Amino acid sequence: MSTYEEKDGDISLFTNDKEGNENRPDLTGYALIDGTKMRVSLWTKDSGKLKFSGRVEPPYNGSGESRKSASSVPF
Repeated sequence: MSTYEEKDGDISLFTNDKEGNENRPDLTGYALIDGTKMRVSLWTKDSGKLKFSGRVEPPYNGSGESRKSASSVPF
C-alpha cells in the first residue's frame, strides 16, 4: 500500500483511451492547485518546440458540466 500524499502543485497524468475519437486528449489526470483538485487534459503536438497543449479546469461531476461552487448558484 502506498503512503504517497499529494502536495500542492502535484500533477498526475495518465494515457487516455480515445475510443476512436481523435479529438479527445492524449493524456488526462489531475493537479492539486491551492488545495483544490483540478482536472488536467493534454494533447500532444508536433509544432516546432511545442510538444503539448492543454487545459486545467474544475473536476467533471458527471452531469455534463464542470463542478460549480455554491456561490455561483443564483438563489
